[in-house]
Amino acid sequence: MEQVTLSSIGATNVATECTADPTSTNPPFPSEMFVNIFDVLYWSITEPLPFPLPYDDALKYFKRHPLLDYMLVCRRWYNIVQASPSYWTFVEMGVTSGVAREGCGAGHHNATPPGQGELIDAQKPLERSGSLPLRLTVAPEFFSKVGWLEVIRKHARRLESLDLVYNPKNGTIRRISPEHLVQLLELPFLSLKRLHLGRLYFTLTTLGWSDPFQINLNAPHLHQLSYHFQLIIPSTPSRLTFLSISGSDFSLIKLPIGQSQIELPELLELRITDCEPAPVLSVFSTPALQALAINADEISAEVPEDLPEYPHLRDLQWLDVGNDQTFELVFRHCPNLTRYANYVVGSENKLNPKHLTDGPTILERPGGINSIGWPKLEEVLLDCALCVDLLGLAELVPTIKRMRILKNPCEFGDKIIEAELLVQLRQKVDIAIGIDSWTDS
Repeated sequence: MEQVTLSSIGATNVATECTADPTSTNPPFPSEMFVNIFDVLYWSITEPLPFPLPYDDALKYFKRHPLLDYMLVCRRWYNIVQASPSYWTFVEMGVTSGVAREGCGAGHHNATPPGQGELIDAQKPLERSGSLPLRLTVAPEFFSKVGWLEVIRKHARRLESLDLVYNPKNGTIRRISPEHLVQLLELPFLSLKRLHLGRLYFTLTTLGWSDPFQINLNAPHLHQLSYHFQLIIPSTPSRLTFLSISGSDFSLIKLPIGQSQIELPELLELRITDCEPAPVLSVFSTPALQALAINADEISAEVPEDLPEYPHLRDLQWLDVGNDQTFELVFRHCPNLTRYANYVVGSENKLNPKHLTDGPTILERPGGINSIGWPKLEEVLLDCALCVDLLGLAELVPTIKRMRILKNPCEFGDKIIEAELLVQLRQKVDIAIGIDSWTDS
């Protein structure tokens, strides 16, 4: 069957009706057929979008409706999209503030003037979505609109994902009131599955903004939570499978009387950035944890008295900043670890190879690499290392199949010696240098 390609249609005014040729014996195509096609087109654009959505991507997406090209073909297609609730479930508030949106003025809809008109504009897709689940992206600009809370409150029970994004425009920091954030997160989010709070800046109010504050979140079905600075604690956190914490001080957390830990029985992945890891690891009980990523620029100031075993942990990524006793304690409690990295995967572009001058701390321990118990690793990722140390590790842990080294060993040590040892190392394990692909992939 010949493949049919749907190409983008240039923006035009909605001026024609999609009607059948009056001389044709065939009736017009039914609306259901177009709905089926539009369904495929809409979901092919919205489903691959990541969560959380970076601000630039959010702005690009929300400037034009995914089906705008087809809405502008004829009046009939326009009306089909306008009347279908499923095409208005991915909405924004404040992201396009002050930005001209493509398609405004098409048909009988005119561009809304700035000011409170933006609040009205934000309500239109919410109303068109009917009673369907919603994915909402909110920018701080929206909090300055009178009546913003009531708009969200009306639809809070339908929200499946909520993303608070932030991006300084022209270097200007837009601050919001911490009371506004508290008011928002105190709403009952009975269907919420994903919540992300980006880096927000607060005004000086009665709550203060220099210290983080704790918010107990009413979201019983929450699966994914990521936030910066504040302490966001779901009132029923048992369904969380992903948790990312950035810039929070967990030494300030207030647990209910008689409770020493927060139980997260289904948590699979925990990411800690710019935080003291010890208080976080101590306050959470994570028996099912499979992946742990720690990205902190300083050695842990606190060391937990003890930590439980992490029997299901397979992936440990911990930025190497020197001899860290908290790291050693965690490493000793991961008997089934299969992948270890001394940096956080995905942040490779932040590591300048020219500044990588010290070998991995775990390979340069005073007692040697065999002074710590090694699990049966299969994959090791290091920022830099000498091939002699890597050969020693491969012999000590024969289960290792693959190694990735961000800085070429030939640039880290003696070029001739490292080149010879690298040949020997490749005979034992699959080696990738920098961000190159594995040779066996």
